[in-house]
Amino acid sequence: MTQLTTFTLLFIVSLFTPQNDSTLYGKWIMYKVLEGGEDVTSTHNPEADRFIIFKPNGTFESGGTPYGKNTGKFTFQENNTLYLDSDAGSEDDSYWTWEISGSEMTWTGVGSPRAEQFTIIHRRTAE
Repeated sequence: MTQLTTFTLLFIVSLFTPQNDSTLYGKWIMYKVLEGGEDVTSTHNPEADRFIIFKPNGTFESGGTPYGKNTGKFTFQENNTLYLDSDAGSEDDSYWTWEISGSEMTWTGVGSPRAEQFTIIHRRTAE
């Protein structure tokens, strides 16, 4: 009975443990963009070619139509928040809560009423 209790406790703790950066590493393709619950993917990813690559050294690279290439650094803040510090300038920096489930990663904007309207779903690619 003690082993079952210990296992159950460890399982429950793992559900509430924030994900770490190693689960983020690699290339992710932008799959869907929602603004206020409405699908706006065709506006924000019209060519279905947007991506982001997270590297183990704490940098990222993104690209695709209509915004082009971008680079910068990423860090983790409290409450499972991801901070993207863009080399394009502070106006392009952003904060997101993030969650990975299988091969999908979901971001939800934080920090301003406008940002909080956005949810972005990425899919991991084998590249």
